[in-house]
Amino acid sequence: MYDFHYIDEELNKLQSLNLKRELKTIITANGPWVELSSGQRVLQFASNSYLGLTNHPDLINATKAAVTKYGVGSTGSRLLSGTLELHTVLEDNIALFQKSEGALFFTSGYAANVGVVSSLLSPQDAVYSDELNHASIIDGIRLSGAHKFVYNHNDIGELEKLAQSNEGKYNRSFLVTDSVFGMNGDLAKLSEIAKVTEKYKIIPIVDEAHAIGVFGAQGAGYVSELKMEHMFPIRIGTCSKAVGVEGSFCVAPKNVIELLKNKARTFMFSTSSSPGVVGTVLKAIELVAESDWRREKLWQNAKKLHEGLSEIYKLKIAPMQTPIIIIFFNSIEEALKVSKRLFEECHIWAPPIRPPSVKTPLIRLSPISTHSEEDIDYVIKAFRYIAKDLQPSSLNAGV
Repeated sequence: MYDFHYIDEELNKLQSLNLKRELKTIITANGPWVELSSGQRVLQFASNSYLGLTNHPDLINATKAAVTKYGVGSTGSRLLSGTLELHTVLEDNIALFQKSEGALFFTSGYAANVGVVSSLLSPQDAVYSDELNHASIIDGIRLSGAHKFVYNHNDIGELEKLAQSNEGKYNRSFLVTDSVFGMNGDLAKLSEIAKVTEKYKIIPIVDEAHAIGVFGAQGAGYVSELKMEHMFPIRIGTCSKAVGVEGSFCVAPKNVIELLKNKARTFMFSTSSSPGVVGTVLKAIELVAESDWRREKLWQNAKKLHEGLSEIYKLKIAPMQTPIIIIFFNSIEEALKVSKRLFEECHIWAPPIRPPSVKTPLIRLSPISTHSEEDIDYVIKAFRYIAKDLQPSSLNAGV
């Protein structure tokens, strides 16, 4: 028979490095408070549902209506039997929402980034990538075979030096970046990036996963907030975070969308999203556009949490640019210990983020619009209680 002992060795190695992850199972609807299969009821600060739309009755009704009309499955890939009227209506609405010529819907954010990047880039091209880009961007670049140049996080000076030294050496040049860095909680310097890409004729691709619903007019994203859609015409957004459902999209000029339909393998060779998902996203985009009050509450919660935690002497809190609150720790062990105590003693779910996801161990807190003021106060109180036993941080904020 087959020998899988090497798998145990790999798992043991991860365990010894404090890098082995485990799943926790939620048995209630996902919201500010959730109940786990262990029986614990915990305050949820690990969710990406920034606007708290996941359980909205209009979305539940949209799911029911779509499934009743079209059934539970799409039956095939988009190029075969899997393009329903719902898909085309959704893509038209997304294009309008994003002020773009066209849109293409993917089954996930990972599928969108891998599919878009790997199909637009070629081995004859150069690509510039922020060192903190999402794993799906990195994987898309690897699959493309393009010559990759990674610049230090948000270091526009280094980016320009790389662009200058490579000028004229490659067929085309691309730049790919997150607009909101989900594991660091900060923003890309898009205005400065635009100057470099325009000067050196670099085609930019921006992943707006954590910006959709949170920034911009009607929640259209950070590029929208800067009114720079013309400078960043190829953008990727997800429907699994603030939108509250799942799936992802790329908006771009029509000819780019047509090329993606014919080259993006994650689009071509995946069964399309089910009617329930597509119908729900269609309604959710509408709710996101009407959710200024939810965005305001989200930012209020985030600012209150950041201010409260920043007053705790032994915590190293990153400057706040987005609703994602980052607390850095001196070691993986310290981050694990704090997360465990929050969970076991305070019933707060705030998982640690460890390498290789990030360079510096941290706890990432995601307040959502449906958290109450009491919820925020409770988290601050819990961190104040646990911080008494911590060593003062030796880190600089923003590492």
